[in-house]
Amino acid sequence: MTDTLFQLLPGLLGPADLAVVRQGLSEADAAASTVSGLADRPVVGLARRSTRLTAPAAIEALLRERLLAVRPRLEALFDRPLGDLEPLQILRYGPGDYFVAHQDGNTPLIHDDTRHRRVSLSLLLSPPEDWTGGALLFHPGQQEAPGAAGDAVAFRAETTHEVTPLEAGQRLSVAAWFRTA
Repeated sequence: MTDTLFQLLPGLLGPADLAVVRQGLSEADAAASTVSGLADRPVVGLARRSTRLTAPAAIEALLRERLLAVRPRLEALFDRPLGDLEPLQILRYGPGDYFVAHQDGNTPLIHDDTRHRRVSLSLLLSPPEDWTGGALLFHPGQQEAPGAAGDAVAFRAETTHEVTPLEAGQRLSVAAWFRTA
């Protein structure tokens, strides 16, 4: 893998897939997002504010299929075998929503189930022109991940990253994690 903090995977979803996914999510059930190990606790609002969407089964299957298809490429990029995907998190960020700087797992100080995460992905479902703020930043250096709707960003699960507060509009994305092989 190169020395960059993340790898851009352009065009993971094409325009037709994006239209199907966004249409399928237009009436999805929604609930407040949680943080691993902190579900239903007040601290969640301090670390993360976004909405988690429950996709229809066909949309979930389409997204999983596209993400699983890039597993061999990710194994080569990150020089490690990868196991299965965890359940996807489909997220909607609205004005004021954010996720503070954090790591997704595979860190020595965390002893919960996230320790099995190896590669994280963020798949953008809405075009960046639809919102302001809401940048996906990587630390150190607050390097912003580029991308268009349908692009994914892959990174090691232990990489510190955040979603800055959304100022206006709506940002839709999928968070996914490949686990140990």
